[in-house]
Amino acid sequence: MKASKNMSDKEFHNFISTTQDNICQITALKNGVTLINDTWHDHKTTDTVHVMSATKSVVSLLLGIALDKGFIKSIDQSVLDFFPDYTIKRGEKTIQQVTIRHLLTMTAPYKYRSEPWTKV
Repeated sequence: MKASKNMSDKEFHNFISTTQDNICQITALKNGVTLINDTWHDHKTTDTVHVMSATKSVVSLLLGIALDKGFIKSIDQSVLDFFPDYTIKRGEKTIQQVTIRHLLTMTAPYKYRSEPWTKV
């Protein structure tokens, strides 16, 4: 069975159930209207699931759109440019250097004792 834009909600639910064992929830909105909000494999909408780097892929696409539309000037822009009300705390030196590029590549220059992902 191939997914199509003409599937009913039930057909779509069954398609995901039988072909995608790693999907727990899909929510899709268009112009503020919920088009899809469904769960699979005994998950609830309130469950949390570690998505690894999937979110980074979506965010990078959105940043590409923001660049194209001129909402941001460059991925080398400081993250703090987008938080003008943020007050830098005493001793917070690194935060001033963090750019969008750092966040996209997961290379923000924060000090840590061990790789943060090892606790996942």
